[in-house]
Amino acid sequence: MVDSDQHTDSLVNRRRFVKAAGVTGVAGLLAGCSGGDSTTTNGGGNGNGGNGNGGTTTGNQTSKTFTLEYIDVDGDRTKEMFMPVIEELNSKYDAEISLNFREVPYGNYKKQLLTRVGGGNAPDVAAIDQIWLGSFYNSGKLMTFNDIQEQINFDDYFAGFKEAVVQEENIVGFPITTDVRGMYWNKDQFESAGLDPNTGPETWSEFYDVAAQLHDPPNRYGTGIIVAAGIYSVPLFSAGGQFLKSGGSEPAFTSDAGVKGAEFIDKIYNEEKIGPSSPITGGGNYPQEFLNGTYSIAPVYGSWMDFFARQKGMSNEEIKQKYGFSISPHPSSGSPATMMGGFAWSAFNTTDRPDIVKDFMGRISGQEFNRKIARETGRIPTRKALLDASEVWSNILWSDTIKEMLEYGGTRPVNNWSAVDEILTTSLQEVAYDRAEPREALQSAADELAGEL
Repeated sequence: MVDSDQHTDSLVNRRRFVKAAGVTGVAGLLAGCSGGDSTTTNGGGNGNGGNGNGGTTTGNQTSKTFTLEYIDVDGDRTKEMFMPVIEELNSKYDAEISLNFREVPYGNYKKQLLTRVGGGNAPDVAAIDQIWLGSFYNSGKLMTFNDIQEQINFDDYFAGFKEAVVQEENIVGFPITTDVRGMYWNKDQFESAGLDPNTGPETWSEFYDVAAQLHDPPNRYGTGIIVAAGIYSVPLFSAGGQFLKSGGSEPAFTSDAGVKGAEFIDKIYNEEKIGPSSPITGGGNYPQEFLNGTYSIAPVYGSWMDFFARQKGMSNEEIKQKYGFSISPHPSSGSPATMMGGFAWSAFNTTDRPDIVKDFMGRISGQEFNRKIARETGRIPTRKALLDASEVWSNILWSDTIKEMLEYGGTRPVNNWSAVDEILTTSLQEVAYDRAEPREALQSAADELAGEL
């Protein structure tokens, strides 16, 4: 299941302009690559279904050609970005190395890639949504990178990202770029209600009061929050809660903090009644509705809101003039929090040339390539060392606020997230529709989830 928060991610990852180089569809993902000449005369590969190489390493004989297959989500990264790295590898290795770069829409990405991995036809490298890493690790096919962690300065990643890419003390991926969830508000509507347009509410109680002053249905609603497990993460974290206990085998959201997070949703729709009469359970139209003035405050939404604003023809200056952005409100007894998403680079141990693939991973996961990717895509970097890199942050709106968010951001659990997402989202929607009390709904979700973990 793809929750509404993930669905919005898929919309953001649509390329703004068609780029022809190296692009294929889902059928291409399933097909694998074509082969090349080889010095080997025996052996037919390593049983991975033909990953695009005409030969394998056999004794002292090595492939003369190697096509590195790279799979990415349909988005901002391009084949051209990686070609300098391929050229470096060609200079180092006695092989003709080429890059087969493939893009796939987000909606089918996980299923199609798992099908290839399960069928012994994995690509060499893939950009994987970090919440999927547990599923791919359980396949036993992910390459591990503990041996190159010093080379790429693994400790330079923010803590939340490191937690997401480590499985049983094995590093199985490297974060690429990220996003954060924060609060947006409409400055014009604040001003018309006699509120300071440059300052958003900091605590939940302030948020309820401000949203009530702005609430004017059916012309506009004071606020609106997507009811989904991914969105729930922010009030959950800010109340001091977590999704799963250490080890990921037992629900933790039934704690008092978890109940508090669910009460935030309950109050918006049922107690304070500052949102639409029908809860928002799908995120597809949410950003457009906020930008069109339907909601005065979007209390938890991704930092890609600017993408949709630019689609409406707004410049960065116009966006900042019309909208405010800050950390989401938190309970007075809690602390500010955000949830960070994003993709990680991973590789598969079924490759014919693990030496080349691991070298490729080390180069693209280093600090300088992270700088290049963030600068050229306008995405938020994942490394602490780049906080002061002005060329990276120049096109990122509200950069000072986002930098602060990265210091205390949390991530969703990568193990069993699909089950957590589906079951918990259903229970949270029961709360939003006033069919169940928060504690009751969360306990029901935990009981159902216990059989899945």
